[in-house]
Amino acid sequence: MTRSKRSSGSPPEFFADRCLGKGAPRLLITRGWLIHLIGDHFHDDAQHVSDPDWIEYGLSRGWALLTQDLRISTQIEVHTLLRRFKACIHCLDSSELPVQVRADRFDAQRGAIHQTVLDRRTGFFVIHEKGPPRRKR
Repeated sequence: MTRSKRSSGSPPEFFADRCLGKGAPRLLITRGWLIHLIGDHFHDDAQHVSDPDWIEYGLSRGWALLTQDLRISTQIEVHTLLRRFKACIHCLDSSELPVQVRADRFDAQRGAIHQTVLDRRTGFFVIHEKGPPRRKR
C-alpha cells in the first residue's frame, strides 16, 4: 500500500470525485487545501472507473475523499474499503449546489473535516449547510 508522504503535522490530502466538477476543488486549492483531481489520475476524467476503484486508488495513497454523491454511502464495498484503510469520505448533502457554494460548504467545515481525517475516523460524513459534518449510518 502506497501512503502519502505527508508528516503528521501537515494538513491532510484529499481526492475529489469527478461529480464535484473541477471548479469547486480548484477553489479549495486556492484556499490552501491539498486536493488531487480524479481527472489527473484517470483517463477520460474517470468516466469508466467504478466508485470502489477510484476510492481504493485514493485511499491507498493516504488521501481522504470528497464527493457530492450520497449514493456512494449505500455501497457495501465502499464501507469495507473505509474500514480497511481507516478512512473517511466527506460528502455534500446536495448535488444541486453551485460551484461557489460547494467550495464554501467544504471550506466552512475545514477544521472539522481535517480533524476527522487526522483522527482516522472511519465512515461517510455528510456536510450540511449548518452544523458539523454528521456520520451517515
